[in-house]
This record gives sequence, structure tokens and C-alpha cells, in this order.
Amino acid sequence: MDFNEIKSVWKNTIKDEKLLNKEEIEAKLKIKSKSNTALNKVKRNYKIELYSGGIMAVFFILWVYINLSGEYKIILPLITVLFFGILFSFTWRNYKKVSRTVILPEQLKPALVKTIDDIQRYVNFNKSNFTKYLLLPFAMCFGMFIGLFIGAGDKDIMEIFSTFEIVKMAIALLVSSAIFIPVSQYFNKKMYKQHLDELKQCLKEFEQIED
Repeated sequence: MDFNEIKSVWKNTIKDEKLLNKEEIEAKLKIKSKSNTALNKVKRNYKIELYSGGIMAVFFILWVYINLSGEYKIILPLITVLFFGILFSFTWRNYKKVSRTVILPEQLKPALVKTIDDIQRYVNFNKSNFTKYLLLPFAMCFGMFIGLFIGAGDKDIMEIFSTFEIVKMAIALLVSSAIFIPVSQYFNKKMYKQHLDELKQCLKEFEQIED
């Protein structure tokens, strides 16, 4: 256990006019260590999501641009760039908030509260009905439309959307949603929710010491 951290916690207790015993100081430092471990895992997972998502987005956009022809060759890649750009900027903004957070012994509770709030917003967005039942199905539906346009070549747009193709897409969308929605929620839990719960437990333990 670092002596400077012990000294910092002890000085902070004097400032708050509440002297902690040795066990309470050690408990605070243990909470600080557990909190930073959970926070670092969240930061790592943000990076994994940003890097992997960025690489997949670039390859998908290039694939769309190379395989499309005619009037769709410009407009559809631009829509794809816009869609991925919005998602990437949202994740990047949340990552920057969390990446700047440092949990120190003397500012343990405020740092925990802020970190929990920042991560909670991202977790709530990922498990929201908007994401599960609108954003994910839209992304899959858009991918199917891209596939249709690529397969159609220079055909007229009305020739592409036959009744059979629409029914086939609807069935594929239902099946894909039934698979990918639970998978996305599983990754949200493993990458963020479980570490958020660890931080909440740390805050709870800290408040028990304070009482």
C-alpha cells in the first residue's frame, strides 16, 4: 500500500474534521483500487469498440463504394458515412468523458459519482428501446438495401423492390433482429454494465464508511 496515498487520505479526514482509524483508511484505499480497476476496464472496452467499429466501418464503406455503380455510387456511400459518423461521434464523446476521469483517494466519492453517471448514460442508451428496436433494425435493414442495390446493377429502382424481395427482407430482418438484439445486450452487459455495477458497489461501500 502506497504511503503517500495513506497520508493523503489521513489529511483529508482532518480537513473533514473526521478522523478515520487504520481499518477505515485501508478500506478507502481498497475501494479506490477496485474503482480504478473497473474504470480502466471500461476505458479499455471503449477503445476496443472504437477501434473495431472504426475498422469495420471503413471496410464496409469501401466495399459499398467499390461494388455500387451508376447513380447510387455516391449517395449511398455518403449516407453510410453519415450513419457511422453519428454512431462513432457519440461513442467517442462518451469515451472522452470517461478517459479524463482519475479516481483519487482525496476525491473518491465525487469521482465515483461522476464516473457512474457518465457510464450509466451510455449503458442506458445501449439497452434502450430506441437502440434495440429502431437503431439496430435500421442498420440491418440499410445493409440489406445496400445488398439489393449492389445485386441490381443498373436496373431501375422499381425493378428491385418486388413483393417477393420485400417479404424476403422482412423475414430476414425479423430473424436477424431476434439474433443480434440479444447479442448486442450481452456485449453491453459484459463490456460496460458489469463494471458499472462494480463501481456502484464501490460507492455503496464508501458511503457505509462515511456513515
